Amino acid sequence: NIWVVKAQIHAGGRGKGGGVKLAKNLDEVRDLTKAMLGMKLVTHQTGPEGKIVQKVFIEAGCNIAKEYYVACLIDRATGRVTMMASSEGGMDIEEVAEHNPDAIKKVDIDPTTGLGAWQARELAFAIGMQPEVVNKAVKFMMGLYEAFVKCDCSIAEISPDYPIDVKEGCRKLRADNFNKDLQKPK
Repeated sequence: NIWVVKAQIHAGGRGKGGGVKLAKNLDEVRDLTKAMLGMKLVTHQTGPEGKIVQKVFIEAGCNIAKEYYVACLIDRATGRVTMMASSEGGMDIEEVAEHNPDAIKKVDIDPTTGLGAWQARELAFAIGMQPEVVNKAVKFMMGLYEAFVKCDCSIAEISPDYPIDVKEGCRKLRADNFNKDLQKPK
């Protein structure tokens, strides 16, 4: 068994900053959790002052065939909510945007009708999802959009923390505060 212990702070780059660790047993999960809670986590988004870790997310590890990136955000150019997705999930979507912008697909969302299932389906196929997981991806994207609206976010993004491919035998153990990853506008 493998477990993943993830620091929950309001910043990206947690993995590179030491805030995502693998444990081989429950004793290691406990030790990593104790070490993370209260630590100052410094990432490229926190600056040198860092953020104090007050919560962690623990989940069972599993074989992930493919990771995706999906986000709802306010597009500054259009002033509209946009859902963007990429088949190049991982820790550095900014790097993907810089080096391979064609890998990022977007759909603008009409504020009067919201995200349509057809748009989510189009996006899922555009990032190369296999037909057998598209319906799950559509449901996931619709839920992400709903959370974005209900929490009045400026961005809600899911990256390697929540891969939306089929995950055989995976289960979430504890999500202390999913909304930590949902950023409200300032």
